[in-house]
Order: sequence, then C-alpha cells, then structure tokens
Amino acid sequence: MLRALFRQKLEGTEITPSPELSAVLMKKLRRKEFLHFNPGKFNIWYTAGIFAVTASMTIILSTLPVNKTRTAPDNKIEDSGIVHIPEKIISQPEEVMPEHAENITRGDDTIRNTDTAAAAKGQRGEKDKNIIKPPADLKDTSSVATQTVTVPEPVVDVKIKAKIIKLPDYSIRSSVTEGCVPLKVKFETVTPISDSCLWSFSDGGYSVEKAPSWLYDFPGEYKVTLKIFKNGKVQAVSYTRIKVFTKPVAKFEMFPEKAVIPDDEITFQNFSTNAVKYIWKFGDGSSSALFEPKHTYSKYDNYDIGLIAVSENGCSDSVVINNAFSGSGYFINFPNAFIPNPDGPSNGYYSQKSDESSLIFHPDFNGVAEYRLRIFSRRGVMLFESNDINIGWDGYFRGQYCEPGVYIWKVRGKFANGEPFIKMGDITLLKN
Repeated sequence: MLRALFRQKLEGTEITPSPELSAVLMKKLRRKEFLHFNPGKFNIWYTAGIFAVTASMTIILSTLPVNKTRTAPDNKIEDSGIVHIPEKIISQPEEVMPEHAENITRGDDTIRNTDTAAAAKGQRGEKDKNIIKPPADLKDTSSVATQTVTVPEPVVDVKIKAKIIKLPDYSIRSSVTEGCVPLKVKFETVTPISDSCLWSFSDGGYSVEKAPSWLYDFPGEYKVTLKIFKNGKVQAVSYTRIKVFTKPVAKFEMFPEKAVIPDDEITFQNFSTNAVKYIWKFGDGSSSALFEPKHTYSKYDNYDIGLIAVSENGCSDSVVINNAFSGSGYFINFPNAFIPNPDGPSNGYYSQKSDESSLIFHPDFNGVAEYRLRIFSRRGVMLFESNDINIGWDGYFRGQYCEPGVYIWKVRGKFANGEPFIKMGDITLLKN
C-alpha cells in the first residue's frame, strides 16, 4: 500500500541527479553495452575477434622457414649468366646495386631490384643482409635486361666411422659344372668350413658333410645351396648350378641276318635315339660317319662291329656286336632222332615227303662244297658212310633193320668259301 501510494505521489516528478551520480550511472551503462553485442558499436565481441585473428597470424608467421644467409666466394661468371656461389655469403647492406635490374636467385629466395632511381634509393636505406655484390668482371650491357645468379646448397662432407666386419668367403667350388647323366660331382668351398653346414642338391637330396660328393642320375638343371650355421643361426648362404644332359642310346641291326660272305652287301640299320653324330667301325679297319651305311666283307672272320652315337651336348653311347660273321651264311646241321621205314631200305635217297615222316637221317645245310658222313654203333662199328650230301642213312645195315637205340654220327667237309667243318653227335633210332 505504501509503495503504491509512494509511486502515485512521485509520478510525473522530474529529478535531476548530481554530476557525480550521473558519472556513476553512465559508467555502469557503458559496461552493460560493452558486454552485449551491438553491430553499431564497439563491444566485447569485436575485441574477441581481433584477438583471435592476431593469435592466428602469430602462429602462422612463427611456422614459416627462416631464410638462411649464405656468403659467396669470388667465383667466375659462366657464359650462361649463372654464378654458382656454394660456400660464402657476402654481407654488405650499404652496397649500391647496379643501375640495371638484377635477379639474384638462391634456392627459393630471389632479390629483385628495379633500375629506377627511387627504387635504388629505397634499397640503400634498408639494411638487407641478403644482397650479394656481383663480381667485378660482370659487365653491364644494355642488351641484357636481367641476369640470374644461382647459389646451390652447400656440400656437407659427412664422414661416418663404421666398424667393417668381413665374413668368410664360402663360395662353392665343384669338380664339374655340367656333364652327361649319370654325373658325379664333388663339392667344396673356397674357405674350409669350420662350423656346421647343410647342402641341398635340388633333387631332394641333402648332406651335412663339409665336402660331399653327389650323383645326378636324371637330366636337368640343379641349384645347389650351402648354408653355414653358427650358434644355431644361418651365418652365410652360397649357391651354384649344375647342368646334367641327356645321354643318347646307340642301337643298330644288320641285314641280311644270314649274309653270305663275300656275296652279300651288309646294310646297317640305325635305331639310335637322342643323337646327332654317328661313328661306325666295321671291324676290318674301315669306318663310316653315315647315319645308315652299307659295307661289304671280303671273307668270313671274327669281326667286332661297333657304333658310337653322340648327342648335341657331346654325350655319347656305344654298342658292339662281337664276332659278327664268325658263323657265316653257310651251315650244316643234323637232327637228333628219326624213324626208319619198316617196309625196307630206300638206299638213303630223301625227298620232301620222306622229310615229313623223318624216314631218312640227313643234314640241313647251305653252301657245303665237300662232305663225308659216317654212322657208328655204340661199339664203334661203322654202319653207314656217304660222300654225297643228297644221300642219308635209312636205318638199315646190309639190308637189315637196325635195332632201336642210340648211334653216333660224325661229319667233315668244307663250305663253298673254303672254310672247313668237323662235327659229331648222337642220333636216336626210334621204332615205328
């Protein structure tokens, strides 16, 4: 009630404060306006923005690289207009630059000077430690507007002292590096092995010997590996390669199989494989390098005929037929039994029909020139004799049928080439 009555009494009354009170009230009013955002007046928000921008620029400028000053020695200017100043920096802040403009390049830094008098005076007033005095022999020509001086980075000679450890040389040495299968190789190292080792021969085989031998029985290229161990760890690893070539196979046949010497010409048919070169030796002192040669022999003899087959890698194989023509195409052979004709003697003449029934004892022959056959009993009594190869024994003696049993025969003579022969054997007379 009192407050409402007081307001009504004072309503419309104008009070003028004292100057001291007005100053206090205005100070409080400016403080409140500074703490509130007002686009038209300077306040705390503008202050914060200025502070933030200032702090950001300070951080950016502090991170920029500082240009290093360099000194330049008295180097000569090359024909290209580029002066290399690798070591020294000349600091002459009061030096007057030439009238013409120059571009002095040092890595990423470039000093540009204009040829105007005002610019020259401005440069004189500043103490720029990066200004480089050109050499005395640099000539100013009106035809050259600018010149470039390059200052390379200084060369720093850094010597690093390191302890050099020289490991033993375990290079592999082998008795051979290539050859024909089967190939035996002896391995060792340049430096004798004092520690444990492991050899791998690339065909599934291993060895812990320090100088092993290995046999390669299949063709191919093999990578041999040697590992040297020390304290359970691999100290060194060495390699070498071995090449193993395929071996050819020598094989041949002669035609005709039952040649008549000297009438027939012998043809040698070659069945060799993996070969490109052939050497024939006919056993009579003659030879040939043909693939399938032909040869004629002058007489029967014990000829050893051989063939050597050679591959493109120099591997070889050989085969020999011994006593090739000791037994010629001439021959004489006898059966070991026969059955006489019970109807009576036939005087020993035989034919194809009698041969089918085995009624006559006679030889199978070829090339016989001389012939004499005799038949004996077990007691040595001669029962039959013939000088005609076309007449055999019919199993009768003096017209009487001989008893079944075993009898002895013996034959001698010569073949058509003059080669003699003598043979003997048993014949069994069977009862019909």
